[in-house]
Amino acid sequence: MNKFTGVVCFVAAIAGSSTAMAGGFSIREQSAEGQGASFAGVAAGTNGLSSMFWNPATLSQHNEFGFISEGNAALIAPYSRAKNGVGLGGPDSGNIGELAIVPASYWSYGITDRLTVGGAFGAPFGLTTDADNGWAGGVHGDKSAVKTYNFSPNVAYQLNDWISVGVGAQIEYMQVDLTSRTPALKVLDAEAGGFGFGMTAGILLEPTDTTDIGIGFRSSVSHKLKGDGFRLPVYAGDLTAEFDSPEMVTLGIRQQVSDQVTLLGGVEWTNWSRFKDLTLVADPSGAIVGRTVENWKDGWYFSAGAEYAYSDALLLRAGVAYEKSPVPDATRTPRLPDNDRYWLSVGGSYKIKDNMTAHLAYSHVFMKDGDINLAAGGGLPALSASFKQHLDIISVGLTTDW
Repeated sequence: MNKFTGVVCFVAAIAGSSTAMAGGFSIREQSAEGQGASFAGVAAGTNGLSSMFWNPATLSQHNEFGFISEGNAALIAPYSRAKNGVGLGGPDSGNIGELAIVPASYWSYGITDRLTVGGAFGAPFGLTTDADNGWAGGVHGDKSAVKTYNFSPNVAYQLNDWISVGVGAQIEYMQVDLTSRTPALKVLDAEAGGFGFGMTAGILLEPTDTTDIGIGFRSSVSHKLKGDGFRLPVYAGDLTAEFDSPEMVTLGIRQQVSDQVTLLGGVEWTNWSRFKDLTLVADPSGAIVGRTVENWKDGWYFSAGAEYAYSDALLLRAGVAYEKSPVPDATRTPRLPDNDRYWLSVGGSYKIKDNMTAHLAYSHVFMKDGDINLAAGGGLPALSASFKQHLDIISVGLTTDW
């Protein structure tokens, strides 16, 4: 049953998402502004609203009485392909990544001069892969489509002139649809979905007019998925699986060093080490249908960037980042051949008029090869392969003060 459980573990993704955009199966593309500097400093705030994804306390930076909104969309072009697969089938997987558009939207409203409410809609995780028919790894994972819709209402309060705090809820729906097949026969076809709940929290420190320091927390979201499907020749019928997403802590710093230049830095920790295994059970009997061992490690993300105010209307950005993948070599599969990566990003914001600012960003993500060496076991043949992979991402956004 490894094929079904191996994809259920990716149960937190956005509609239409493609291969994972960050370590593990996280999706980092929640902000065109943040992407322009490789997400350096996002927990300390941005000119728009999207920093609330990482730290809800940053809502206090947008306390103007009235309604503010922001919409973002990322066009993601992933490439991940193995041409040397050795197993049950041919050597070439084709490009398992798929072109995708990932949306994210935000809003805020100042209730008083210290109390601000807001909301975010998007997704913190995602995965979709689709290999060519007949590939050697198809029996380990052919198609994997996972979707998540995450809504987060938030509130921030400014305690004094330099300290703000924020909290929020996470309401998330997830759905997974996957198949596995030999060159001649589909051996798995399954669907599952369900709601999960969590929270967010953060603090924003502004000790001087030129320094912003933010720490944000996103909790684990517990999911119990229910669905149905079959795996030949073991089982056909109703299925359940449980998955707890990892906690995430993000530190961001913004330091203005001149009228035109602001330096940005960030560190993010993701508690992927909680992901030891995933078990699928028959519903309602509770019999174990299958179990996969993952034994992931914690994920880390280190970023640095800068903003340059070219004019009153145009703000330019650039940034670099290094991301340590949580996926161990020993348990890497063709459903997620993730590995360490480097980010290079550029972007900018342009004030179209006094109440409207557009954002644009481009990133190229260099990824280490995703080497797979799976021994035979659990009814599956051995598989060895090496995925060459990278990502190109273009994001746009629009912030409007109504």
